[in-house]
Amino acid sequence: MKTGGVGRLIEQKRLLCYLSGAGGHRPQEGMKLPRRSKPARVYVDAKILNMHDPALRKEAYVGYVVEGKGAHDVKRVEATESDDAEVLAIMFAIEELKDSLGRFTVVCDHESVVSEATKDAVRKPSDLMKRLREMLSQYPSIRLEALQSNLAHQVVTEHVNALRAGIR
Repeated sequence: MKTGGVGRLIEQKRLLCYLSGAGGHRPQEGMKLPRRSKPARVYVDAKILNMHDPALRKEAYVGYVVEGKGAHDVKRVEATESDDAEVLAIMFAIEELKDSLGRFTVVCDHESVVSEATKDAVRKPSDLMKRLREMLSQYPSIRLEALQSNLAHQVVTEHVNALRAGIR
């Protein structure tokens, strides 16, 4: 959709305010970004410190980065399992960005979490997974996909799955 001169200036001002706005690199409250023809990609991750040392207190952090925008944020969460931490990372990104980006794709490197969150039916999901699934159905303009950073990983996974299914 083409925008007239005044409309284009308003959109440029919004983008400039967003990119240089207060609050670091987080979107300003209530700020709407210009709609893109291609949804933004938001990468999420979670880290649990001291995971392998039972004597130390575990600390979990989640964060996101909006590709090409520089927008990012990190926060501490309560999680002792990697699945829970990844779910919290996805939920954090959705909560923080749903109003400013509108339509976007969350990219997560934890394939089992993405698979469970996007399946039609899941037996006995955790409370966190239920909340994530509800969020995704509440915001249909937000998609979730697994990061396929290693093409060999995908080939091996497909091969093993085919062996398990008795196809090969």
